[in-house]
Amino acid sequence: MNTDTSGKKPYHFGNLKETLIEQGIELIHEEGIEKFSLRKVAKKVGVSATACYNHFGNIDELLLGMYSYVTDRFATALKQAVEENSCQYVTISMGVAYVEFFAKYPHYFNFLFDSEYLGIQIKETEITWDGSCTPFEIFVNGAKRSMRELNIDEKELRDDLLVMWATVHGLAAMANMKGIQYENGDWGALTERILLNKVIL
Repeated sequence: MNTDTSGKKPYHFGNLKETLIEQGIELIHEEGIEKFSLRKVAKKVGVSATACYNHFGNIDELLLGMYSYVTDRFATALKQAVEENSCQYVTISMGVAYVEFFAKYPHYFNFLFDSEYLGIQIKETEITWDGSCTPFEIFVNGAKRSMRELNIDEKELRDDLLVMWATVHGLAAMANMKGIQYENGDWGALTERILLNKVIL
């Protein structure tokens, strides 16, 4: 009989790796990365350090696994927004998906954008990113296609993209701030309204 009264949700056989990743992200969200360790994650999950090392040989492997996990989930959300909307409205649908994703998973926000793996570069005429940053590739290319559909001058694409990105990123950041409460609570609807009515590309 299970006599555990700790209140922790036990992991099930087969999903320990994902549990370690999720709890690792939560731990960084709560305490920061400075004191982060595999042993702390193992303790938070309620398993031995050996069980943790069976999946990740060191802290760098765990951090890379966490980064890949978050970017994969973020990419899926953006890809769905692209596939379900016509080209003309892709920019808006991606913006809504961007904000809703981080409103739903606040612990992913700082982890992802503070990550050394991200590698986004804002240049004079374009924005580039590390090859592994699939979500940003989807975001940028989808926005460019939509802007071209609207006959926006190629010379304006970089700046227009920055305006759109700054808007949705700012809203996503606000959705993650403890000192900010949105009375309505629907950050997606707010994002759609702002992009449609206030951000003129």
